[in-house]
Formats: sequence, C-alpha cells, structure tokens
Amino acid sequence: MAIYRFTVGPFHYSVESTISNVQAAMERMYVDYPKSAPGTWDDFHLRAFRKHRFSRLARLAIDSEEPFAPFPVEQAAPVVEWGMNWAIWLNLSHWLVFHAAMLEKNGKGLILAADSGDGKSTLAAALAFRGWRLLSDELTLIDPADCRMVPIPRPICLKNDAIRILRDFLPEAVFSNEYPDTNKGRVAHIRPPKEAVLRMGERVTPRWIVFPKYLPDSPPVWTPWEKAEAVVKLGQNGVDYSTLGVRGFETLTSVIGGCVCRKFEYSRLDDALREFESLSEI
Repeated sequence: MAIYRFTVGPFHYSVESTISNVQAAMERMYVDYPKSAPGTWDDFHLRAFRKHRFSRLARLAIDSEEPFAPFPVEQAAPVVEWGMNWAIWLNLSHWLVFHAAMLEKNGKGLILAADSGDGKSTLAAALAFRGWRLLSDELTLIDPADCRMVPIPRPICLKNDAIRILRDFLPEAVFSNEYPDTNKGRVAHIRPPKEAVLRMGERVTPRWIVFPKYLPDSPPVWTPWEKAEAVVKLGQNGVDYSTLGVRGFETLTSVIGGCVCRKFEYSRLDDALREFESLSEI
C-alpha cells in the first residue's frame, strides 16, 4: 500500500492505493506539491483498491463512503482525480463552489464557465502555459468573506481530441498516461506549471467571467454576456449556492457585478490566446 499525503491550496489530501497506475500517476502528477507534515489532519482521505487481489474491478472510498460504482482497475488513476473533485464538491458548504475553471493574470481573476464539451479545460490549459496562472481547471471556489477566488491547481483533465491537440500545442507540458473507454471517453491529465503550485496560497479577486465555446472553423468572436444571465448560469453550475441562502446570492451578485462578462467562440488556440491577451488589458 502506497500512501501519498500532500497539500492543494488550503486542503490536505491523503491518497492510498495498491494499484500501480494510481501510484504512477501520483508520483508523476504531484511531484511539485508540498507534502503534508506528520500529524497534519487530512481534509480528504481517498483509498483506491481492489476488493479481491485478482479482481479486474477497482473501488474508490472517500473517507467512509464509496460514491462511484466499481470501475475497471485500468481506469483507477483518473477516477481518483475525479474523486478529489467530488470530495470538494460535496463537503464545502461555507464557500461558493462552481463547475468552472479559474486563472489569474496581473493580479486579476478569470472564471471560465462552460458546458461539458465546450473546450473549457483545453482553453484553460493553453492559457496556463502561456502567461496565465492556473488556479483550477474544474472547480471555482469563492470565499464569501472576501469574494476572492481560492486556488486549488491540480492536474488538468483533457478528453478525446483535446489530448492530441494539446500534445502538439504544448510540447513542454508533462502528460499522464492516456486512459481509454472511461465514462468521459479517452482521458489524460496535464501536470500544472510549477509556478501555479508554488503560488497556490495567493487568492485573487475575479475580474472577468467568460463563457467559452469551441466551434470548428469559427473565427474568434466576443459577445456581451448579460450579468443577469451570468447569475443564473453560475447558480446552475454551483453546488452550495442555495445552501448559503442570502449570503450566497449576495456573494454571487457581488462577484458578477465587479466583473466584465463575455461569451467567446473560437476554433484555434493561437487566436484564443491573442484575444485573451487583449482581454487582460480591460
């Protein structure tokens, strides 16, 4: 049994597994993360295991619960990554948590809120290696106490054609193995730039909220995004928005009120990077 204990932003993770692909992924993807000190309380404890030694199925326990059905042992590494997201998604009732990517440039925060398959993580990965600091590719955390974004930079999940596109576009990036036939298709992860990990204690105030959408052969197109629509969209993408009640609504409207809100269509990453360079000047 290998045990990996490390810190991501304000959270301490413990990941245990006897499965070789989980061990390889932990050692490759989390080499830059600070190790939790002995005696540190783990916020989230994950254990990936086979019920029987020769079983072709694996299981994932998060603390004392198993939120996912058994899965092929070959897919254990990406399932652990999804479990790390799941742990935050279900347990943070004191912050706003949205399904959205977040990055930073020049001390200002960017939220990328998109539907699945619209190219959010692909765009976030390109930006993260071209002048923007990755805060998260999957979850946006907002602390109601100060309305700032809480960085949790972890490996960026890519699916299907995005893997090939970014292997060509980011030859300097460190990729995980590829895992075919998951419930999300073929997946792989990119290790975040080291700077994102070193600076993950630095919170930022949101400045831009962008709803990106990949469209084949589309030129880059910006469209104003009504703030009332952004409130509805982010509210639908949030987990504890209603739990926080009035405070949640006031936090969300305050964040959106202070942001430039846009929709963005694109097909080429080079075009998108030029456009976001112009956005960073607003």
